[in-house]
Amino acid sequence: MNVPQINFFEALKIALPDYQNLAQSVAEVLEISTNEAYKKIRATSSLSLPQLIKLSDYFGVPFSYQPRQLPVVSFNYLSINREKPDMLDYLKDLLENLKLIQQRKDKHILITTDDIPIFHFFKYPELTCFKLFFWADNSSLKFDTSAISEEIIHVSQELNRIYLEIPSTEIWAKDTIHGTIEQVRYAFEAGHISDKTLAGKIVEQIRYCLTDMNMYASAAKKTIDPAHSFNWYNCDVLGSIAYLIEFKENMVCYNRFNTFNYLRTDDQFYCAQTRDWMQGLIKKSVSFSGQGEKHRNKFLYNAFSACDHLIEEMGRA
Repeated sequence: MNVPQINFFEALKIALPDYQNLAQSVAEVLEISTNEAYKKIRATSSLSLPQLIKLSDYFGVPFSYQPRQLPVVSFNYLSINREKPDMLDYLKDLLENLKLIQQRKDKHILITTDDIPIFHFFKYPELTCFKLFFWADNSSLKFDTSAISEEIIHVSQELNRIYLEIPSTEIWAKDTIHGTIEQVRYAFEAGHISDKTLAGKIVEQIRYCLTDMNMYASAAKKTIDPAHSFNWYNCDVLGSIAYLIEFKENMVCYNRFNTFNYLRTDDQFYCAQTRDWMQGLIKKSVSFSGQGEKHRNKFLYNAFSACDHLIEEMGRA
C-alpha cells in the first residue's frame, strides 16, 4: 500500500472547502478522468512526480516523505525582507490565513504568548502603527503615523474583526503586557517619538486593549455570539510564542520567530505534542475567565498602573 500517497490525498481533502469534491478537483488539475482520479486517491494508481508537484503547488499542500521514518517535521513560512519589510504583504498573508480558519465549521485557536496577541491591538490605529514601526526596526527614523497607509489600517482592523469571531484560548505570561509598555518607553526615550500627546495616546490604547480583554474574559466570549468563546489564562513561565489551530479533522501550528515571522506546520504528531504541552500549561495556570475575577483584577490593576506610570514619566520629560 502506498501510504505516503494516501496520506497526501488525506491532507488535500482536509485543505479543500466542504463544498468541493476531491476527485473532481484532482481530475481537473491533472486533466484526467474522474475515475482515474479515484484510483489515484485510493493509491491503486501511482502519482507521477510531475503530477505530485502539480497537485502540491495548486492546492498549497506539501508532500512529506520520511525515509526509514526519520523524525522530520516540515515547516513553511512567509519570508520578510528585514532591510525593507513590506508590512502590507505580511498583514495580507495573515488575513488570508485567518479567513481560511474562520471558514471552517469546527475551529479553535490556542495561544501561548509573552506579548499581547497581535490581533488585539489591530483594533487601534496608533497602537497598530507603533507596533509595526517597532517591529520593522526603524531605529534611525522618527515615528510618524502618516507613514502607515490607510490600506494597512483597514487590513489590520479586518484581522481584529475576524479574530473576535473565532473561538480562542490565550495563555499569557506574567510579564506579557510589559513588553509593549517597555517598547513605548524605549521609543520615547530614544527620541523616535517626540510628540508627548501621540505617545500618551499609544499608551492609552494599550489600556483600551486590556479593557477589551477584561470584557471578553468576564463574559467568556469575544462578541455577543456565545459561539465566539474566549478563555484567558496566566502562566508564570512560557517557553515560546505559539498559535495552535484546532479543527475537527486536524491541527495546524504556527511558531513565532524573529519578532513577526512565523513557521507553519500541519504535521499532526508535532501539533499533538504542542497541544499536550499547552494543555499542561493550562493546568499550571491561573484562570482569568468567568469566575477568575480576583486574579484577573489584580493582573489588570498592575498593568494599568504600569501604563499610568509611563504616562507620568513622559509628562515630566
